[in-house]
Amino acid sequence: MTIKQVFVIISIFLLFSSCEKKQTDLEFEQSVAYEIFPALMDELHYDTRLGPPSPPKPIYDANENLIGYDRIMAEKTMAEWQMKLAEFKADSVRLVIAVEDSTRLLEKEEREELLKYFSDKNLILDTSNQSKNYKIKLNRLKAEPKLKFKYLSELPAGSEIWSEEYDFHLSGTTGLSRILFDTTKSYGILHSGFACGKLCGTGFRIFIKKVNGKWIIEKMIVIEIA
Repeated sequence: MTIKQVFVIISIFLLFSSCEKKQTDLEFEQSVAYEIFPALMDELHYDTRLGPPSPPKPIYDANENLIGYDRIMAEKTMAEWQMKLAEFKADSVRLVIAVEDSTRLLEKEEREELLKYFSDKNLILDTSNQSKNYKIKLNRLKAEPKLKFKYLSELPAGSEIWSEEYDFHLSGTTGLSRILFDTTKSYGILHSGFACGKLCGTGFRIFIKKVNGKWIIEKMIVIEIA
């Protein structure tokens, strides 16, 4: 075997090794995204058929100074709200969340946010390629049994999504960004959010970390409100 042939074989091996590493990096990222998704839904989703409980009624004195709140009425209101919530959880209505078909890309400044938030860890950022998105697999999205998922592309575009009539209850829309990790693959940052109407939605910057072999949400910071 000539030196040239040996060089070609080594080059091909290195090329395939590089491709395999990129594939492995992406698969790792996807596994983390799907692992934290149930916890993310617990934080983001609420049954939009039921608004938050009414605030307690304030009580004022003769000079219109606030002296307290109607505790009895507040307790009654909360009990009624919890009863209604239990009824909604037990009913057979399908709650559907529309999911963006593919991940979003993170902005470059999020690299600094990850380093700043975990500044005590002296992180070194992973340099894996994050210039492309990937399609989200609905069959890998897990959440409470009442929730079902559809691709956002299957529903009307823009604000029309909220005015259409369906044979299910559209409970909201959500999406995920790519995840940026440190080199130890123990800390990460991503974006997500939840929309429940034309002018109803919140976006979050989400910090995650691995604890005892499991990925958890460390903190969610609001970055957008509609």
